[in-house]
Amino acid sequence: MGKICTIICGAPCENFPKELCEGYVIAADKGLDYALSAGILPDMAVGDFDSAQKAVPDVTEVKKFPPEKDDSDALIAAKIALERGFDKLRFLCALGGRLDHTFANLQMIYSLKKRGISAELFGDFEQAFFLENETCVISKFSGYLSVFAWEKSAEISETGVKYPTEKLVFTNEFPLGVSNEIIQKTAEITVHSGTALVILNREKR
Repeated sequence: MGKICTIICGAPCENFPKELCEGYVIAADKGLDYALSAGILPDMAVGDFDSAQKAVPDVTEVKKFPPEKDDSDALIAAKIALERGFDKLRFLCALGGRLDHTFANLQMIYSLKKRGISAELFGDFEQAFFLENETCVISKFSGYLSVFAWEKSAEISETGVKYPTEKLVFTNEFPLGVSNEIIQKTAEITVHSGTALVILNREKR
């Protein structure tokens, strides 16, 4: 088990996943509003605070940065988490809304993956993470499972799904793995080579 840090970001989030808040909690800018509205007192609040509406509680550590900066608020929070020894990062409210921010968050967790850091993005009923030379088991849910080659190509096997594959080469030029479905109790995804982006899109309840 890794040392977990939960980072609450600022993407639109109607269904805040409070149950995923574990370990040390960092609120990145507007993530502070989501945290406090859900009754969560973050350990730290970071960012330029150009989006947050609520005041930072006195007991929460604050790190403020100017709006003119190279790093996004989520990346600033991630760097602080790494400096403090966390090796499993969970980003809530990090998918959806502005496409450029979503893509930046995907690039961020890809970079973390390359450094051996476990990182996942969560949004409204969505989840995204990377796999590389490993197998992942996913329990059945109502919705869609998509797997894409993030780099030029990836060799991927999928079992327990509607459209299984066996050491099939996916490329980043064609979205072959979009909108699969889990049809057994669990699905198993193995990335034999390359890097794959996995997106789970659950049906709204």
